[in-house]
Amino acid sequence: MSTRGRLTARIVKTISPVWAERGYKVLYGHGPQGENLGEIVSVIEEPYGYGDELSRLDIAIVKQSLDRLEAVALIEIEEMADKPKVLLGDIFGALLGEHICFRGEEICIGDFTALIVIGINRFTHHDRRVYIFDQVMRVKAYLSARNAKIGKIVTETYSGGEQLIEDLPSRIDAELGF
Repeated sequence: MSTRGRLTARIVKTISPVWAERGYKVLYGHGPQGENLGEIVSVIEEPYGYGDELSRLDIAIVKQSLDRLEAVALIEIEEMADKPKVLLGDIFGALLGEHICFRGEEICIGDFTALIVIGINRFTHHDRRVYIFDQVMRVKAYLSARNAKIGKIVTETYSGGEQLIEDLPSRIDAELGF
């Protein structure tokens, strides 16, 4: 596993048992080998090829509903920085897509889905993060892409990985109403 995915893998190990008890699966792009490891991608075509990808996400918390997966949370963790262009790319890479897929299978999204984008930086840049969030929400209202139906967007910056691992489970719960 690459160095860049180690923090995400630790988070997956932390949150997976809790969500499994609730009847959800935690899918992930970095972590231990298993049925829940694979690429989570925002794409413009279904079925998709590499040229159709807009972005990849780190974690999806999903519930099996009849014959489909429904995402309650899509999470992207920028382990090295919280640069505005990177965070904006993560947000709009997800929102401008027409589908979210895991291993080629579509994951349903809607107003019940939260997109959580997290940056790591020893300086949290609170005012900048709030400004970016406000602007994203203004633009989101005018997007016609299918993924723009994602109901909630959350941006956060943490000063370090340990703080993120400690705080993220309760933050996800709070954002999703658990």
